[in-house]
Amino acid sequence: MKLLKIITLLIIILVASCNSPKKEPTNQIKDELALLDTKIRQEPNNADLYYARSKVFLDNGNMKESLMDIQTAINLNKKEVRYYIRKADILFATGETTQSFAVLQEALSIDKKSTEAYLKTAEIALLLKDYDKTMFNINEALKIDKLNPNAYYLRGWALKEKGDTVHAVQSYKKAIELNPNYEQPFEELGLLYALKNDALAIDYLNSTININPNNLNAMYALALFYQENKITQKALDLYQRMLQIDPTHADALHNVGYINLIEKKSYQDALDLFNKAIENDTMFFQAYYNRGVTYELMGNREKAIKDFQKVLELQPNHRLAKEKIK
Repeated sequence: MKLLKIITLLIIILVASCNSPKKEPTNQIKDELALLDTKIRQEPNNADLYYARSKVFLDNGNMKESLMDIQTAINLNKKEVRYYIRKADILFATGETTQSFAVLQEALSIDKKSTEAYLKTAEIALLLKDYDKTMFNINEALKIDKLNPNAYYLRGWALKEKGDTVHAVQSYKKAIELNPNYEQPFEELGLLYALKNDALAIDYLNSTININPNNLNAMYALALFYQENKITQKALDLYQRMLQIDPTHADALHNVGYINLIEKKSYQDALDLFNKAIENDTMFFQAYYNRGVTYELMGNREKAIKDFQKVLELQPNHRLAKEKIK
């Protein structure tokens, strides 16, 4: 599992966070909604209460209810820019990109110095890979607030997307200089240095984990960096820490299995871990391949061939699986 996949995953996560499916509400969410419902009945003209409830609905994927609440908040207070920004988020999440940008323009017509509205426009444009619009809005935000760490983070992200990693690194470092507890630029720098196999990755990824001890992306990137540089025990310690947080993490399960297969020659342990990885990700062709290798080494030729065939079903051009079957 390469680090490029992790960087791709970060982008997918950002897009997915704007397109979350409706979820069954947890008890905590139900309690939050019940409390807000009660407060709204007591203060039906309090726009902030509808704004707060729209966030709970949005986080739970209830887009229709979220949009209704934020529109009510706007109707009650047409001068509050953050309400328009929330509405833009909801519209973007439902695929209404044009309307999302239009709402942000409304926000800027209310407050031409809203760095938040400029940066939200830049963020959505960046997700759509409209780099000109992204950079224009970042620059507009920086004209208003030249020390805004979010602007430098978004600029770093845009530069990285365009392939300018040198200037991306500079922007990420500026964001950290302005906000030493800013998790995302630490993580991005760690990933960029890890791709170059630069030991600076360790410092930046450790800093990310110190800021957010539950950041599985940073833990996985650091564990993989240790693994690829033969610092095996540190890699295993991090994978185990990840699995304590998320026992279903297929990549961590697979990589611990791989270490057991290749380095420890503990074939049964490797087999158990590959089985768990596949249970949690049935499209995980690397896990099928390595389970096939494990079966082969354990003398189970029939199951090995079946796994190599599954690899080719998922990845028809997988050279190693073809060679194994031959």
